[in-house]
Amino acid sequence: MPDFRGKVCWDPATAANTIGVEAISPSPAVFRATHAPLRIQRARLDGRQLVLEGQPVDERTVLHDFLNHESNTGALLMPIVGESGSGKSHLVRWVRDHLELLDDQPETREVIYLEKHRTSLKAVVQTLIAQADSDELKQLKAEIDKFTAEIDASVLARRLIHSLNETLVAETGRGVSGPARQLFGPHGLGALLDDPHVSEFMLKPEKFVPQLATYLLRDRTKGDGERPPKFTVRDLPLDITDVSKASALAKKWVQVLSSKAELQEIAIDLLNEHLETAINRTFNLGMGRLLEAMTLVRAEYRRQGKEIILLIEDFALIQGVQKDLLDALVEAAHREGSTRLAPIRTLMAVTTGYFRDLPETALTRVRANLGYAYDLDVPFSKEDTGEEAIAAFVGRYLNAARIGKDQLEQVGDAEPPNACGECPLQARCHDAFGASANGYGLYPFNKSALTRMVHSAASKDAPWAFVPRTVLGSVVRPVLIEHASSLKQGKFPDAAFSESFPTADIDVPLDTAVREFLDKSDPATAKQHERILEFWGDAAAQGVEIDPTVLEAFALNPVAAGDQVFPEQPRRTAEPVRQSSGPSGTAKTEGKTYPLSVQRNLQNIEEWVTRGDDLKQDHARAIRTVVATAVAQRYRWNAPLMQAQASVKDKGWPNNATVVSIEGSAVAGISGADSAPIQFKRSATNSRFFQSLIRAQHGLDQIRGEDVRRLATVAEEHSTAFATRIQRNLEVTDDALVLGLRASLLGAVLAGRGWPGMSVEELLAVAVDDGDSWKSAGTVSRPERWAVALNQHLAARSVLVMRIRTGIGISQGRGAVGMIDAARAVPLLGTAIASWAWETPVSSVPEWVKPAVKPFASWPALIDDQLAMLDGLLRDIRLRQPRSTPGNHTLASIRTAVDRAREVSLSLSTQRARDLDALLEQAGAMDWSTISTLEDELDRCQDDARPKVSLLNARIRTAAQDRGSSIEVIRNLLCVADEWLDEALKGAEMRASSSAAKSAADGVQELVAEWRSLVAEGVDGQ
Repeated sequence: MPDFRGKVCWDPATAANTIGVEAISPSPAVFRATHAPLRIQRARLDGRQLVLEGQPVDERTVLHDFLNHESNTGALLMPIVGESGSGKSHLVRWVRDHLELLDDQPETREVIYLEKHRTSLKAVVQTLIAQADSDELKQLKAEIDKFTAEIDASVLARRLIHSLNETLVAETGRGVSGPARQLFGPHGLGALLDDPHVSEFMLKPEKFVPQLATYLLRDRTKGDGERPPKFTVRDLPLDITDVSKASALAKKWVQVLSSKAELQEIAIDLLNEHLETAINRTFNLGMGRLLEAMTLVRAEYRRQGKEIILLIEDFALIQGVQKDLLDALVEAAHREGSTRLAPIRTLMAVTTGYFRDLPETALTRVRANLGYAYDLDVPFSKEDTGEEAIAAFVGRYLNAARIGKDQLEQVGDAEPPNACGECPLQARCHDAFGASANGYGLYPFNKSALTRMVHSAASKDAPWAFVPRTVLGSVVRPVLIEHASSLKQGKFPDAAFSESFPTADIDVPLDTAVREFLDKSDPATAKQHERILEFWGDAAAQGVEIDPTVLEAFALNPVAAGDQVFPEQPRRTAEPVRQSSGPSGTAKTEGKTYPLSVQRNLQNIEEWVTRGDDLKQDHARAIRTVVATAVAQRYRWNAPLMQAQASVKDKGWPNNATVVSIEGSAVAGISGADSAPIQFKRSATNSRFFQSLIRAQHGLDQIRGEDVRRLATVAEEHSTAFATRIQRNLEVTDDALVLGLRASLLGAVLAGRGWPGMSVEELLAVAVDDGDSWKSAGTVSRPERWAVALNQHLAARSVLVMRIRTGIGISQGRGAVGMIDAARAVPLLGTAIASWAWETPVSSVPEWVKPAVKPFASWPALIDDQLAMLDGLLRDIRLRQPRSTPGNHTLASIRTAVDRAREVSLSLSTQRARDLDALLEQAGAMDWSTISTLEDELDRCQDDARPKVSLLNARIRTAAQDRGSSIEVIRNLLCVADEWLDEALKGAEMRASSSAAKSAADGVQELVAEWRSLVAEGVDGQ
């Protein structure tokens, strides 16, 4: 049996060369081979509107009506209307090809055919008057030939602008009122066109005038797009750059038109209204000259006894002579009881919009002589989906693509062969993919796929429309040409197919239950299966078991549903159906009353996957709220241990896209969504999960147990992300806490409560101490700057420590932190004490730390000042009390000196005696070893041989410690005693004149000598 896998029974290049999208493109043989009946319906003229009536008709009916309808004026104008691509030109061409078959008196008719691609002014005029041979007509042809031969498009474009200017300036606007009045005359719209800067803008290649000039001089060629039939708003100089270069009047008009939309429309209408006059002026034709020529032509054919059959493929493209031509087409042949001109029958293809804008004289004649047009904008409907008609249309093109243009032209007028006739796969292929009524195989489509793809390619405003050009250009050609390689590779229909053919609103999408089943059954090919089931399987209308031949062709293996039951999916409606049995604002489903808001939410979630719709903002928010709340509520606040937060929304875990990002949601592109910790892709599994969440949120049924379990799993899996977010928002991450702990410890240094070398337990206790008891503590002497820094720090310390406790502690309920997580705190503390300096830039410091570290900007100077003060105290002491002298000896010596002074009547002043006695008493209670300890520590602070960090820690430790009042009291005692001895010596010398005084003075001198000796001995012994 032949292998069907990746079969491509056509050559993509041949298909591209054979299948065109316009009636003017195919050769006669290809045109005949691909022609399929068009959807045509009569449309009654109601004013300028078209109203469809009756049943659709075929091409032969149009042809018969055209040839046999009697006009009482001898001038029949039969419009063929429809939007671009609807087949108007195709119908006109078909009529031409079949005229001879139905015309039993061809010799009495003269056929004039204005082709869509031959619409230059020269071609139009020559075609219309080709068979007439009067002197006037010869002169007209000669003038046009000469003009078009001597001018190029760029020159013609400038002349058209100039001619438009002259035409508009000459218009006075008499009888015109309102805003339009100001556009007429020499200071109106014509002045704008007269400005060189503005005219250069309007002469840009993409603007209307240069394109019009090109098309007036040359015929249409293959590859030309749709010609612009008239001016549009984009041709106005609204976005002109450097408008300052324009004249004052032109600048005024640019500003006025840019700000007033109603004037823009009026300006466009004015330009289009005078365009034909400007063209005639440019070609030196003069208004009415073509009308005169056509009158001569009709008179000539009247003499020959012929009726004129005029076929126009696209009237909108005949620019420059439309008004004259229309007047000639509706000019009555019969006047005053006799026939003066040849009767004329005109079949004219024209777009619907352009038809409605025809001059009233032409529409009046149509209403009077015919009363209707033939409309090709005949859509299918829900009742008549057109599946067979679409298959018949596409089938002929598929057959032509397989045969190819060259072979079709060899066949000539005969019926083309069926390319499927000799194919060994025909029976299997047609059974699986189907065939048109003509027997042409639909592979690689089938009827369901074709219909859905046609709906997908249609405009959303007209979803049931069937536009042949769109079907060929957006469905048939892309699949046969662009997707052929993916079909060969076994990847069709691929992701590119999905992008090209989203599910149309009028089609039922593949249910998410089926999509989820496929995702789980075969994840590797699930998406390809989904596309096949939706398009070729009509959204699994017959179950998930697609014909094996279809799967083989697309290189897939069958997927059996087994006992799986899928819900029946209703056809999509604009909004959930309201049931009369439910109250306003509710809908009833399977006996349950659902709020309409919930129904809309569920539908949007379903179509988020099935149709690729955006998940609406409020619906996405509802899902995010459930998921984000579940994570927060499941978190135990113990990994790491920290204080539970009453509200996490403002603490880094809001229910928005920065926490829960949903692909395809209305706000998925907001800043931070890409890095959201919880991310959901657009998938069937997620859609069903979301629907369960919404049902659960509203207390509804149909909640799947697996979705409940999944929510719990999601909450567990993202607990770490939750904790990280909370820590980051509260600025209590490990890095932030290390900075906070270091700041707290340096503050403790200032308070004399902490320093390098203390145990971890001691340092942790100090770090979490809010410092309330430190403000009045400490008696050690400090420099003024040190005291100021300490007060600044203490003012901010409570906030600092509270946040540290929050980050490393836990509370009972919502109260204050009552327990510290030492397992987390100790390592952080270890990192913090690795440095006792403050070198972190302010920009990197958490906000809650910044106030407490402001005084640390001068940290090294603070330490230096304190050490300098301690060194000064020590020097004062050592000048008066050697290290070798015990403190009790010094105290005894001072007391002895005081006693002996009193014995010789050299007593102290009352205040000095009190001070000295108080100091002696205080000093007696002091620890005199503190002086030696300080001396040793200060020596170590000067040991440059020590490592830098060790030296810094030694300096901080020496500066930080609160040694109480010992050093200060001892230093004061020694200084006061020293001053007293000096004072006593002076007093003794003054009293040396008497023997008693001399004796006292000698005693004091002996005391002083003894004191000096003690000090000297101490200094020498060091």
